[in-house]
Order: sequence, then C-alpha cells, then structure tokens
Amino acid sequence: MNEFKVSVITPVYNAEKYLRKAVESAVHLDEVGEIILVEDKSPDNALQVCLSLEKGFDKVYLYQHPDKRNHGAGASRNLGIEKATCEFVAFLDADDYYLPNRFEKDKEIFLENLDVEGVYNAIGIHYYSEKAKQQFLEAGYRYQEFLTISDKVAPDDLFKVLFHAHPTIQGEFSTDSITLRKKVFEKVGYFNTKLRLQQDIHLWRRLAAFCKLKAGEIKNPVAIRGVHEENRITRKEDHKQYLDLWWKSLYKEFKKKQLEKNKFDIFRQAYYNYYSGNPNKLIAIKALLASVINQPSIIKQNFSHFDLNFLKVFGRNWLSLHVISAKNKLFKKTNSNS
Repeated sequence: MNEFKVSVITPVYNAEKYLRKAVESAVHLDEVGEIILVEDKSPDNALQVCLSLEKGFDKVYLYQHPDKRNHGAGASRNLGIEKATCEFVAFLDADDYYLPNRFEKDKEIFLENLDVEGVYNAIGIHYYSEKAKQQFLEAGYRYQEFLTISDKVAPDDLFKVLFHAHPTIQGEFSTDSITLRKKVFEKVGYFNTKLRLQQDIHLWRRLAAFCKLKAGEIKNPVAIRGVHEENRITRKEDHKQYLDLWWKSLYKEFKKKQLEKNKFDIFRQAYYNYYSGNPNKLIAIKALLASVINQPSIIKQNFSHFDLNFLKVFGRNWLSLHVISAKNKLFKKTNSNS
C-alpha cells in the first residue's frame, strides 16, 4: 500500500453553528481523500451549509437518505460508509473538529502493519459554555480534559479495558478518534440503527471483540469533541431507554458469532453486573444467580462481583452487609483450613 487516503464521514443534524468548522478542520489534511456529509433532515439551516461546503470544496460530497427523512446518526454513518470510496474510513461529528495531527499515527501504523484493522487515539474536550460544562457534570460525567485509553494495550486485551476488566489500564476512545479499514464492516457489520444513542460505543465493543485495533496517539489529542447545551450526551433519560437493547443485542451478537470464551466470560459478567442493578428485583435476582451459576468462584472472593451485585440487589443496609461479611469470613476460614 503506497497511499493512505481516508473517507471522513459526518452525519449532519441540527449542527448549523458548528459544521463549517468541522469540515474545514478536515478538508485540508493530506490524508483526507473525501468528506462525506449525510444530512439527516435537520430542523435548522444545516442543509444550506452543507450545500455551500460541497460547492466550496472539491473533497466534500453531500448525501441525504433516499426518503429525505430523519434516520439518526447510526443510519447516516452507515450510508456514508456505503458511499465511501477510500480504503480507510474515519468519522467526524458535525459539532467536533480535527487537529492537524489527526492521521499522523494512523498512517504510520497502517503502512507498517497490514494486519491492523483499526487505530484509535485520544481526543480533547471543549466546553462551548459554562452552562454546557455544568450540564455535563450534573449528568454524572467527571470533568475531562481529554478522553483516551490510559496506556498502550495489546489488541487482544483491549476488550478487557472497554469492559472494565483490565487490572491497570482503563479508559475509552471516541468516534472522532478511530480510523478503520473499510473492509472491517464486512466482518462486524455496521452501526446498529435501532440504537438512536450509543450506537457508536456498541460498534467499538464489537470491533474490540473480533478485530485487531491498535493504539495510535493516546497521550495527545488528535481531535476535539465539542460539548454544548444541545448535546444529547447529557440527557441521561434519553440514554436509559436504549440500555437494555444495547446489552441484549451485544449478547446476541457475541453468541451468534461465537466470541472466544475468555472474552465472552468478561462480557457476560459485565452483562450480569448491569442487570443486577435493575429496579425490577426479579430481573436483578435472576442476574445475580446466573452470575454465580456461570462463575461459582466469585462467591468465594472478597469484594467480588458477587458482593457488589448482592448489595445492588438487596441494598446497602445492616442485614445485607452482615450477610456479605459472614460469607467472606466463612470462605476465608474454609480456605485457610484447606
């Protein structure tokens, strides 16, 4: 491979104020072969901005869904992938922007490693207003200067990191920071269009499960995510309605594609951890019991998944704490006698 060119895909919805900055941050980068804008029936003036950008830059191409209706970010990205003509694909949300070093590490890694299917990097965060920052914090997110994986990790261990099972490395990568070989979608499929939120994170988990993803620039940001007052990321109730579908569809996908056992065990425990916190106590107790049946050893461990999930199910009160304490003392004594 002598040339590294990327199709940058940008779903456009209600982003009139930010779109030009996003496009101009990418259009002059040598590695960018084309920018695909997918206008998703925006209620603002974004379509006119898209038309202006397409007219102004040879690299910019505008598409809409065939029925000209709103289909969501996942479906818009999927349309962009189908229209992409470059060997590599990257994403840029319309209210974010790239930095000049966006593809430097990606190009180097892909050219030297023909088996690598994706490269992820760090992104910075810009709060457009103090109110936006406050909304972000009040939604339960901690203050962040940038989002990244805390240290380099082997591709086979990235799955552990993303499901919070790695002993020392933690973190996430974001939509603006990942570059993929276009052919990877033949292996893992496209964005789940039933998920109107978190469909990007859903795909990253599937990629980590089945593909070789390598860390690029994880110490310095290669893009900036804009946090503003209209961001849906801060609307926690909007996210909650999709969480069950998010977990259940991943479970179904991993079983169907026969995810290797060590990764499936990690996922399944995370799955039970989630459902142990369900407000429906029958569902929560079922998840707690299933976790013990599938991994009996956790009941013998202090401060294990079982302990934490038991407290989720029955609450942190005198009786539940007493039961956990008695259980741990019993197994400690049993283990010392053996």
